[in-house]
Amino acid sequence: MPTARGLAVAGTGVLLLVLGVLSEYQELALLGGVAVAAVVLAVVAVGRPAAVAVERSPSAVRTSPGAAVDVRLSLRNAGRRAVRAADRVGGHRGERPVRPQRLAGRAAAEVHYRFRPGRRGLVRLGPLRAGRSDPLGLAAAYRDHGDTDLVWVHPRWEPLGSVPVGRRADPDGEADGAPSGALTFHTLRDHVPGDDLRHVHWRSSARLDRLVVREYIDVSQPRLHVIVDDRPAPGGEDALDEVASVAASLVGTGVGASMHCELWLVSGRGRDSAGGLPPMLDLLAEAVPSPDADLEGALRLARSRPAGDTAILVGGALGTADLRSFGRLEHHYSSLVAISVGAAERPAAPPSVTLLCAGDARGFAERWNGAPWSR
Repeated sequence: MPTARGLAVAGTGVLLLVLGVLSEYQELALLGGVAVAAVVLAVVAVGRPAAVAVERSPSAVRTSPGAAVDVRLSLRNAGRRAVRAADRVGGHRGERPVRPQRLAGRAAAEVHYRFRPGRRGLVRLGPLRAGRSDPLGLAAAYRDHGDTDLVWVHPRWEPLGSVPVGRRADPDGEADGAPSGALTFHTLRDHVPGDDLRHVHWRSSARLDRLVVREYIDVSQPRLHVIVDDRPAPGGEDALDEVASVAASLVGTGVGASMHCELWLVSGRGRDSAGGLPPMLDLLAEAVPSPDADLEGALRLARSRPAGDTAILVGGALGTADLRSFGRLEHHYSSLVAISVGAAERPAAPPSVTLLCAGDARGFAERWNGAPWSR
């Protein structure tokens, strides 16, 4: 296909050709014809690029800001003519190409490059873009090859002194708690291979015409419910980076203290600690300001979850009305904590909510560890 330069040259050539014919000015018509012919010849010379097989191997699929990630590309050109190939590194904040490499016809090569993410996010590697262009830049033929690989850049976080867990037990003594509980019925779910047949609920199975089993939860295990406000806030993605770091510190400390943790974005997606800490940090890496995020909907969802020990709301622009709505969970959770990160003004919190304000994630850790539950 002609490039933008090629289209400009071809358009100018057609104009000169028409003017030369109408005015019977042969030199002008000849100049226009040469311009049009040059673009046509460039398109023919470039032709159609052959397929390029690519295998990509990043050194890590999860990393942190500032850590280097090495990527190895194995390339093979199936065509007889040389092409130029360049991988791409990007995400929702933009994209940058890697320095192009020349790949001869019927040749294979290995290419190595390194990138160093500067901040939290989801980085997409690829697809590889390969093709060729003419020396004058009048025509080019490039297309994408291979799949896209993902690298999660987790927010920076640091372990906290402890997490308040209300009246629940903590056998390791890493969080405050009280009397231990026991296994309690939570819900019915479909039977999967490996389930204990003693837990099959036969009456419901007969009614539904499929096997369902009782699911139990251990109410003696300390539990933590963290809600992350990903609505747009002053400061944009910088503010959300700080909020994500605070949330990562909370769930990281909770998982380290053997608590059952749930992490939910106000925009709707959530993860729990059943899969370990990395998937929860993946969710925080993927978070972007969401104009459709609904705090009231997220709080309704929190009421539908099993009654927990502590619910923590983290946001960068929490208002008095938000904290009042959050405070209505007081009959569902034994402890409610709201964390306002980077807000210019301190909102008013109802008596049921413990409010902690901090300028950034580092300041939050200092204030959190100085709170009564960390002493």
